[in-house]
Amino acid sequence: MTEVRARVEAGDLAGRLSAGVAAFKGIPYAAPPVGDLRWRPPSPAPPWPGVRPAVEFGPAPLQSQPSRSSIMWHTNFADRHALVMSEDCLYLNVWTPEPSPGAGLPVMVFLQGGGNRFGHGGQELHDGAALARRGLVTVTLNMRVDALGFLAHPALAAEDELGASGNYGLLDVVAALEWVQREITAFGGDPAKVTFAGNSAGAAVVTHLMAAAAGRGLFRAALGQSASGIHRAEGALPTQEEAQRHGVRALGPLGSASADHLRRLAPVTFLLDAHLGVVVDGRLLVRDTEDVFAEGAQAPVPLLVGTTTDEGANFTSAAAADRLRALVTTGPHGDRLAPLYPIDDDRIRASARAFVGETRFVYPVWRWARTHVTTTRAATWLYRFDHEPPLPAGLDLAPPPYGGPGYGAYHTSELPYTGDNLAARNWDWRDADRELARVMGDAWARFVVDGDPNGPGLPDWPRFEAGADARTMVFGDEVRVEGVHRAEAMAVLDTLRRPL
Repeated sequence: MTEVRARVEAGDLAGRLSAGVAAFKGIPYAAPPVGDLRWRPPSPAPPWPGVRPAVEFGPAPLQSQPSRSSIMWHTNFADRHALVMSEDCLYLNVWTPEPSPGAGLPVMVFLQGGGNRFGHGGQELHDGAALARRGLVTVTLNMRVDALGFLAHPALAAEDELGASGNYGLLDVVAALEWVQREITAFGGDPAKVTFAGNSAGAAVVTHLMAAAAGRGLFRAALGQSASGIHRAEGALPTQEEAQRHGVRALGPLGSASADHLRRLAPVTFLLDAHLGVVVDGRLLVRDTEDVFAEGAQAPVPLLVGTTTDEGANFTSAAAADRLRALVTTGPHGDRLAPLYPIDDDRIRASARAFVGETRFVYPVWRWARTHVTTTRAATWLYRFDHEPPLPAGLDLAPPPYGGPGYGAYHTSELPYTGDNLAARNWDWRDADRELARVMGDAWARFVVDGDPNGPGLPDWPRFEAGADARTMVFGDEVRVEGVHRAEAMAVLDTLRRPL
């Protein structure tokens, strides 16, 4: 490996060039959000003297981790390098095939998932080298998560000039995108050719920043995998008042503490057993993202989105079958749900898995695409990942919680393929897996380069339309174009009131 240099506003960086790609890791894009900066919008990174080594990832945000026997752990978190965490976590990473100003390369900024509770930009599954070799600059980043990133609280709102609290993690993402606009030229990138991409909770952030005024002009195209920030199963985004009440409850005995007292506590205090997510905070999001999309006021950028076939396999509990049976037998839409989600003993578990996956992931993403096309006419593409990864036989893996026979094409199963990162996991990859990773990596890269996933050597991918003849790309054992999977279910789910 060879040392390679880049200069940004805060100072000089020394990265490493290997196999035609220069990697710069652990670059501060904002000041450490510690002490008085805890629960405040990010501040500029301070300058450093001399040349800063950029060969190791910066610390991940402080977080808990999924169970080590879960499919989420094995897919996303079972990395070979040790996980180092800190409240000082606002770092990003850059991979580039041409680290020189003036190269003018397109850029992908990728935000990982994790429910706003887990994840970081240094996960091996998100290594950007394979996509960079396709002629683009790849950026991953950390943002604050859990209560350190998403706590809304009256004491925090009281000290904010806009009366805002919460969404600190989203503000971090905006700061990283602004850093890319200022600095990516030094790494060979073109700030006018940025695609903002995300998986799961990261995809929902993409939706929100398409709607937020602060996101306007920071990216020219958007890519979302397996989640949406609109038409959510949970219903509308919490208001500031609702989010503050939830934040107070989540803190338990500390709920009435002052902001100064909360900032003096150890950061591990705020690894809470509560889901704190995106809210209408009054600063970044001034109204629900769904309302912005309904009016066509979101950024009218090209959009590529999709889901996996078995999104619900990870999340369907043993009790989900009973809840579905009650919904079908006593709910107001039971007669319409019954043909789509059969509840006889032989099929109830599979129906529960489908219902959870479709209400939480598949329907919201389909509706994201449909709303964007309908309200802006922007070019949009929809996909479905339908390939079951070859999990090793000896993997210490808990069975699916819903009691079914396997995970199928589960939530996040597409990630080794879209980034062409099969090598991140020592699984039983076959030639078919490697070819699928090549095709998906090429299509994702082509979308970043041209704002269109079509190109030489790729299957023809028609644009998504809102009508009954809508077409979608299926990435499975066979790559093919089909109509929308379970379109009848999408139509029925479109009539249900949320939260579900």
